[in-house]
Amino acid sequence: MISLSLLFLFSCQKTKFQWEPSISAPKYYPVGDVKIDFGNAGHGSLTNFDNGWGDTYGAVSSGDIYKEAPKEVFISYVSAIDNLVYKGEVLLPQEHIRSLFEKYKLDKKDNLGYLVVGMAPNGWIRVWFQTIDKKANDLVCIELAKAKLKGYEDNTIGEGFRNKKSKYWDKYKIYWQLHGIPYEAWANNEKEYDMYFDFYKQEKNKVGFNYISADGTYYQKENEKCYQKLPVQFNPIAWLGKSNIVYECNVAMPKNFKKYIEQKKLKEVKLKFELEDDDQHAVIYLITNNLKEKIMRFKNKTPTAEEKKNNDYYYATEVEYFIK
Repeated sequence: MISLSLLFLFSCQKTKFQWEPSISAPKYYPVGDVKIDFGNAGHGSLTNFDNGWGDTYGAVSSGDIYKEAPKEVFISYVSAIDNLVYKGEVLLPQEHIRSLFEKYKLDKKDNLGYLVVGMAPNGWIRVWFQTIDKKANDLVCIELAKAKLKGYEDNTIGEGFRNKKSKYWDKYKIYWQLHGIPYEAWANNEKEYDMYFDFYKQEKNKVGFNYISADGTYYQKENEKCYQKLPVQFNPIAWLGKSNIVYECNVAMPKNFKKYIEQKKLKEVKLKFELEDDDQHAVIYLITNNLKEKIMRFKNKTPTAEEKKNNDYYYATEVEYFIK
């Protein structure tokens, strides 16, 4: 009897794993009134959010620590762009999910994974598996499912969400006007490149930046080579000028930058930053075959107290683009 009990406990432990549900939305394309249900775990948010495509949003505990790999997920959300409710079920590759749970040993106490549901305009959905690879000390993010949900009109959507005239929506409207609604970026996964940002050789200026890709992935950058999507906007870019003056702003990349890179058939994209003598103007170059090609020039500014408080910066002025 003891042997049979131990065998039963062992078999149960191997079919249940430590994972939690999570939610995600593209940067600058927020969603609201979110509900997801994996059958054995759910998550939701009444708050509008746009944490970044693929990033986990909000801490959650779904009750049971150990759960079986799910077969499907029910999803419902409102997209700010469309003002439509999108809802439906997405089938999941249960055996594949279970194999990933086993590979990363999510049956162990200290190993936790997430199933992240990404929700974009026009009903585009992604589901990712995420965990930390303890051996490599690195984030693992693997796409599990892609789907498109049907949209429905719903007159109960709050007026504050539907009506974009309030100050809350100003930064979003500016971004939408600059970058449009890149439905193709969610319909077809954005291509990734070997990216290298040569922004830090001017140590005295302490250049720092984050950036956003077309599909709303938000990258917090450090100075290293990486495999990532192309930037459409630095959000923000900052440096230290003379007399320790900080300059910090958002700046949009050329609209045709992606097409330009594709035409060149580049696998590696190296961008170089150079600051001019006035400490405010800067130039970004594309480096190919050791040749510098001027991409853009812009003027940075000192942030206001409100910008720093809200961590939300105005756009650069005197922006010039040099590629066609």
